[in-house]
Amino acid sequence: MSEEIMPRGQEQQAGPVPEATEASTGTEFVAEPEKAPDPAWKKSLKFILKFGVSAGILTYIVCTRDIKWQDFRLVNPWCIAAAFLCIYLQLTLTGIRWFTLLRTAGVKCSFGEAVSLQMQGMFFSQFLPGGSVGGDVVKAGILATRTPPGGKFNVVFSIFVDRLCGLGALLIALLGTCAICRDTIAQFPEGQRNGLLVMCAICGGLLCVVIFVFFSDLLYKVKFFKFFLDIADRITKDTFKRAAAAVALYRRSWKLLLGWIAATTLVFFPVLGLPVWLMANGFEGAPHRDFLPCLMISNVSQTIAAIPGSFGGTGTRDIAGAEMMTAMGFTDTESGVIPILVTVVTLLVALSCSVFFIFDRGKRARKP
Repeated sequence: MSEEIMPRGQEQQAGPVPEATEASTGTEFVAEPEKAPDPAWKKSLKFILKFGVSAGILTYIVCTRDIKWQDFRLVNPWCIAAAFLCIYLQLTLTGIRWFTLLRTAGVKCSFGEAVSLQMQGMFFSQFLPGGSVGGDVVKAGILATRTPPGGKFNVVFSIFVDRLCGLGALLIALLGTCAICRDTIAQFPEGQRNGLLVMCAICGGLLCVVIFVFFSDLLYKVKFFKFFLDIADRITKDTFKRAAAAVALYRRSWKLLLGWIAATTLVFFPVLGLPVWLMANGFEGAPHRDFLPCLMISNVSQTIAAIPGSFGGTGTRDIAGAEMMTAMGFTDTESGVIPILVTVVTLLVALSCSVFFIFDRGKRARKP
């Protein structure tokens, strides 16, 4: 498929990424000096603050829309069950994407192992203060213990590229659904309409940044930038050079990357948008809702949830969905119940993913 960037067993390294290893000991260089972990009180404070933000936003939605417990019974239970399966399907598809990126980097990992780690990452991303980043750290940490010395960098970088593919696809999906639903957006109240247009402009800029990252290795060919990058490499023991080589490797597999970005845009996020559509149409007494506006609600909610500050996106995702639904003419009950139910289902999926961590027999380090 592509050149490898880590050794397989005793084979000679085939990829272009220079592995910073110490020949005499076989131990891997650390790119940066290891930082002391945050004290327990600081971690606890972050946890409390993020939990408080999420709880506060959810309380605001419930109180301002006068939501009662019985209102949640208005949604067809079969629609809730189908939403649960949709989120699981999206997680499985994301695990498949990461598996192919690991293979491109030459990292030894079975298909089942990659999907299992993806599920574990989902659990920790929802229940660790670090959010999605916390889930990625756990995934990288577990797989790194099973990877021979010299390949850990490639594990981390595969997660980074996987995130870039997902982020690029999310931005394209958001901009695409907003363009398709422009007539719907034109009927929004001025405040919501202008806010969404500003968000689209920011997302357009972020998409340009994502594209630039995939060509960042070309900076080494410009003398001005190369001078500063060489200084940074001397300080960080070739971290930037290895990252640039890894970027170049993945870019040579551009068909794979474009294929996954297209699949994520056209399949993954529509699957993730199905829970909103299912619950909107499974709401007792509610009119039929078209899929594309519901998909736009989901894309906006997922984008807002990616902003740090809440507990795994809980709260920020809900308020974004609630405001979008209100702007589209959903009732107060619908715009309050549906986003919260989607979050509850997401958390239940994440909680069930803990089973993959509990029964992961390969948590212990694998012998090289």
